[in-house]
Amino acid sequence: MAKKVFITGANKGIGKQIARQMGKNGWTVLVGARNEERGLAAARELLGENIEAEYLNIDLLDSKTIAAAVQTVESRHADLSMLVNNAAIPGDMRKPGYEFTVDELRNVMETNFFGPFELTRRLLPTLEKNNGRVVNVTIPIGVLSFFNPFAYKTTKAALNVMAQSFAQSFTEKNKPIEIFSVMPGATTTDLNGNITGEHVKTAEESGILIVGFILDGKNHNGEVINTNGAVADYNRGLL
Repeated sequence: MAKKVFITGANKGIGKQIARQMGKNGWTVLVGARNEERGLAAARELLGENIEAEYLNIDLLDSKTIAAAVQTVESRHADLSMLVNNAAIPGDMRKPGYEFTVDELRNVMETNFFGPFELTRRLLPTLEKNNGRVVNVTIPIGVLSFFNPFAYKTTKAALNVMAQSFAQSFTEKNKPIEIFSVMPGATTTDLNGNITGEHVKTAEESGILIVGFILDGKNHNGEVINTNGAVADYNRGLL
């Protein structure tokens, strides 16, 4: 029986490419998306590539859809063994941090951190039962002269802390579950206005990179892995 992975934001961009690469490696993909039309279209496209795929409605701003998605997993996909927290929104990536209102910051935080936190927390019993893993798609949170999106970076920092803190607790409690984060690097997606440049990856390239870490057979519990494979060490000031 094929292993199953639930990927949020899997209807486009990096999420869709992660779904495609996992499917090519024999995984059944639950395509998480808030837009039903786009989610169903993505699932149909994957099915057309002989990838087992199913659309699962989820809006990380809506706790009801998170609860419903978890209920569907528990009732129809109780063998789920991986969650990929990919979906995110950017906020205003050019606005200085001190110009954000609390409501603007809260909206990005709800989608990029509180939603993934709630989804992860609710799915932990299922994932633990299946010796599962949680993978977060993230970004560097250190100081970079060319990259300073306040809200986006703040929310991803929280996601990185979740990975490291949960991992420590999993180890202490001897739980058979793993959580880690991957920073694919600059990627052209709708989130950033489809930027391009010499060092900017395509969504496909980033999907391949992330899945490479997922399927490399190593235990990455608690790691925040940079695009070059280096593991971030915040205690030493490394990204």
